[in-house]
Amino acid sequence: MSNAIQTLAAPATRDRRRAVAGLSRRWLGTGTVVVLFLLWELASVTGILPVASIPPASDVIVAFGAQLVSGGFWLALWDTLSVALLGLVLIVLIAAPIALVIGLSRWWQESTWFVLEFLKPIPPVALIPLGLLLWGPSPGMKLFLIVFGAIWPLLTQLVYGLREVNGVAQDMAKSYRLGPWLTTTRLVFPSVLPFATTGLRISAAIAVVIAVVTEMIGGAAGLGQNIVVAQSANALAEMYALIIAAGLLGLGINLVFRFGEKPLLFWHPSIREEGKL
Repeated sequence: MSNAIQTLAAPATRDRRRAVAGLSRRWLGTGTVVVLFLLWELASVTGILPVASIPPASDVIVAFGAQLVSGGFWLALWDTLSVALLGLVLIVLIAAPIALVIGLSRWWQESTWFVLEFLKPIPPVALIPLGLLLWGPSPGMKLFLIVFGAIWPLLTQLVYGLREVNGVAQDMAKSYRLGPWLTTTRLVFPSVLPFATTGLRISAAIAVVIAVVTEMIGGAAGLGQNIVVAQSANALAEMYALIIAAGLLGLGINLVFRFGEKPLLFWHPSIREEGKL
């Protein structure tokens, strides 16, 4: 009887441990942020940090709160976020067929590797003058640079994923006479999905970075342009508040993708191991 009770109680105990561990991690992360802001405030008050260049954390927090009730801030945030998300959609539409051709064809892989390796190291910032010439300081310029700069993580991960498709499994699919649709949905797609979600998450973070930098240098509307305007007006607290907002935007997108991975990859060992913690 006691063994049966222990067996029934074990899942509940594991669930409680997971809940406590998750809550502890969240509190630890929040506490770290609070400590950093307190150290920032202390360093400003004691003169360790030059107030003329880095205002106290309290001033930045007040400025951040003022931004949250400003319509202009949310409009700028949407200008940055909408183009970044649209760029991600285009990246998926472009990278998926290219990776399929490269990953499944040795000839195409050998034919395109030089071009891809040449294009990857080119920083998107270097193409801002070209974007300005073609589209001016517009969303089209941001979109072009986002697609060019953020496509490589997803494309590379997709190619790697296609290479990892198990040859034995492919032979078994042929022996069972599975058609192209079943082979793709039951074999290729599950093998590539973990690589695709990782690549897409990295591409999303890079897309936000490129969007903000393009706005700062190219003058397109968005958070980056607001940061430059605040700097020009010597509104340093507002400038740092907008920088924090840009960081939170990237963090939020990353968290969305991480939460989205769990239902898609519930069968993957990494997700199962994470659930056991």
